[in-house]
Amino acid sequence: MKNKLLILSSVCVVVLGFSTNLLAQKCTDDGAIRRVTKARTGNFETVTFEVNSAAPDYTIETSHPPFTLGESDKTIHIRGKYFKSVHFKSVFWTCKIAESFSAHTTQVMEVRNTEQFEGYVSYAMGYRTKSKYVGVSKTTTGNKTKVVVKFKR
Repeated sequence: MKNKLLILSSVCVVVLGFSTNLLAQKCTDDGAIRRVTKARTGNFETVTFEVNSAAPDYTIETSHPPFTLGESDKTIHIRGKYFKSVHFKSVFWTCKIAESFSAHTTQVMEVRNTEQFEGYVSYAMGYRTKSKYVGVSKTTTGNKTKVVVKFKR
């Protein structure tokens, strides 16, 4: 009985280690979200999603707190008065998406990953002024697409 329990626990440790390594990989596979960045350019602030796909399946919508982390009951706080969420479907999700949110912005207050599971990745953005949201644009070059959410400064 002890041997079976030892073998079972060893298998669980190996599977857990393997899944953790997958999430630590860079997102270079087709369909993966490579990078998410927050930036300030001229009179605009942007949140850019770089996707390894010529036609990513995504939606953007107005959202409201409380935000939860995935399917868990863990509530996460996102700074902002107004919120937008971006949902990507049918994406390669078992990797570590590179994030760069260090740019000093006055409208975009915070960007957070709210879910990454089974082909689905979601981000929430908190911003200061409702009328400053401009919209979303998409630029495709070959098999790479940039989805840019834009706000006026």
